[in-house]
Amino acid sequence: MSNSNTVIGINFGTSSTSIGYVNKEGRADCLANEEGDRQIASVLAFHGEEEVVGSQAKSEIARHPKTTVANFRATLGKTFAESEDLTGSAAPVVDKSGAPGYEITFGETTKVLSSHDISAKFLRHIRDSAEGFFGSKIDGAVMAVPSYFSDKQREEFKQAASDAGIKVLQLVQESTAAALAYNLGANDQDKTVVICDLGGHSFDVTVMTVRSGIYSILATAHDTKLGGVSFDDMLIKHFSAEFKKKTKVDLANNAKALAKLRGAVEVTKKMLSSASSAPCFVESLADGLDFHGTINRMRFEILSNSIFAKLQDVVRQVLVKADLDASEIDEVVLAGGAARIPKFAVKLRELFTADTHLHADLEADEVVARGCAIQASLIAGFDVEDIEAAVHPVVTLAPSVQKAIGVLNASGAFVPLIPKGTALPARRSFTFNPAGADQSQVYVALHEGDHVIEKKEISVEPVPVEEGEEPYEEEPEIVTTVYTKPAALLVEAVLPVSSKSAKVEVQVTVEVDGKLTLVLRDAANVVKAEVPAGKQ
Repeated sequence: MSNSNTVIGINFGTSSTSIGYVNKEGRADCLANEEGDRQIASVLAFHGEEEVVGSQAKSEIARHPKTTVANFRATLGKTFAESEDLTGSAAPVVDKSGAPGYEITFGETTKVLSSHDISAKFLRHIRDSAEGFFGSKIDGAVMAVPSYFSDKQREEFKQAASDAGIKVLQLVQESTAAALAYNLGANDQDKTVVICDLGGHSFDVTVMTVRSGIYSILATAHDTKLGGVSFDDMLIKHFSAEFKKKTKVDLANNAKALAKLRGAVEVTKKMLSSASSAPCFVESLADGLDFHGTINRMRFEILSNSIFAKLQDVVRQVLVKADLDASEIDEVVLAGGAARIPKFAVKLRELFTADTHLHADLEADEVVARGCAIQASLIAGFDVEDIEAAVHPVVTLAPSVQKAIGVLNASGAFVPLIPKGTALPARRSFTFNPAGADQSQVYVALHEGDHVIEKKEISVEPVPVEEGEEPYEEEPEIVTTVYTKPAALLVEAVLPVSSKSAKVEVQVTVEVDGKLTLVLRDAANVVKAEVPAGKQ
């Protein structure tokens, strides 16, 4: 085994890509490319036979759309029929043997490249940037993929990287990489965590448990039409209306003007993450007319109300899937570039209790790449045969408790002893003193947590309209309200005690096959009650 291998972590996203590495001090970080960008725009532009990526390519979307390709990762591994909303690709998208193809035109010459071809070309530039940074060949990379990727998409993703000259050591889920970046499994403390990854084009939420260093995914939910571009679309709508009001020029069918405006509002949105107001300027937006606009953060947040409501609903959905109440979540992790919007964290806090810790210390748009880099460093240095033998999913889908097991307190509230998602086998024990000298027996009953879900429709807070503006039409949002019902009785036991019983020990065990055992014991007696596997 050698420790000289140079490995990296890559978060190849639909909007941007970042490259993570572990520095000499052992800390994960992200490197900048030749243009100084730590977030490299996932855009590829052609200048004849020359290719450019990142911010330089992104600036070509409005000026030379026929030779520029964006959003190509979204179609990787998909058929043409499966691909949705291809309008943001810049270059025309055509059906190439049943798969999406990007029609690139140079003067009189036209060629069609698949999303695989484009991805491989783009990733080759990512590899070159990393090798330029280190001054040496990259020996391997751990790459992140969304939780909703199919096996076909994962394989296509891996093949594109291989064709770019990148040896893929492992593919990990983006949520897992985020958990690794925050080292959530560093201690022995059991916890239930929600990972909220708000990227440019999708919102992915994962509920996982961390038990004895083992990550177990309980549930995932995602919305591939909700992300940073949702806020961009809102700002485009807002500033287009303002431009029309000032100039009487309608941008609705002006693709070039809208592409220019999109580039400008992305800058405005990012500025609002750290400033109370931000300008929006586009030179020669339409008909030779410049546009000067401004918006403050409060106005931005009000206009974004419906987006925040949808984001909250996805989080509610994943809690429903996991059969968990918000009060059972110990930690929340923010990831993704759009997670830097301050109001996003505020809206998430509304869903959880004050005891839930929100992780936002790291740059949200770098979290996934850093986590990949950490995983790469753990498996770096092994020979090829050792890597193949040692690499396994970071998230171990171990058998786990499907519903929390616990007791009812004096007021009848359910108190979990073994939380949902705990890896099996599991054992919990506690001791207590009998209530009084005249107590002749101790009764203990184990219950299983459960929920009843109801939904109701509410209207989003209306957006205030300034004088002269047309009101926005908003659809009512669906939110989920969770009502709990009494926990179901699983097993009960009675232990005879005497005045000599100084303490009673209660032990609960769940085997891998689901068999549940309750044991009560004191100095003189032992009582056991069981629920066979499959009978809970």
